[in-house]
Amino acid sequence: MTKQELVDQMSSELGITKKLCNETLSTMIEEIVRTLESGGKFTQPGFGTFKTAVANERVGRNPATGKKMLYPKKRKLKFKASDILKGDINE
Repeated sequence: MTKQELVDQMSSELGITKKLCNETLSTMIEEIVRTLESGGKFTQPGFGTFKTAVANERVGRNPATGKKMLYPKKRKLKFKASDILKGDINE
């Protein structure tokens, strides 16, 4: 599902304009991203939790050449689905 398809679905279910749905969804996504950028986490009960974790610097190999290379320390995005969501998709 694309963002536009989600906006269309929300608009028809809520009976509000697509423009308002798009603005609301964009604002929500921006706030979630800001929270994650600052090191916080976003939890939606019944859906799951988004958070970031630090991946330490490590040495790896380039599969094409076999040369060692250094992967720098970075933050990774993690998502843990709720048990409710897991149950719903497995019914």
